Amino acid sequence: MAEEGQKSKSVISSAEAASGAESGNTLLPMLIAGLILIVIGAIAVMVFV
Repeated sequence: MAEEGQKSKSVISSAEAASGAESGNTLLPMLIAGLILIVIGAIAVMVFV
């Protein structure tokens, strides 16, 4: 139990804090890179087939 002289710490549970991402870092660049890699892979499959 917390004593009266100590302050209790609050738990922050936002999506940004839970992911460990910084404020300027989102998943958008990763999603764009994944889409580009999928397109390149599809083109490579079409070339060989």
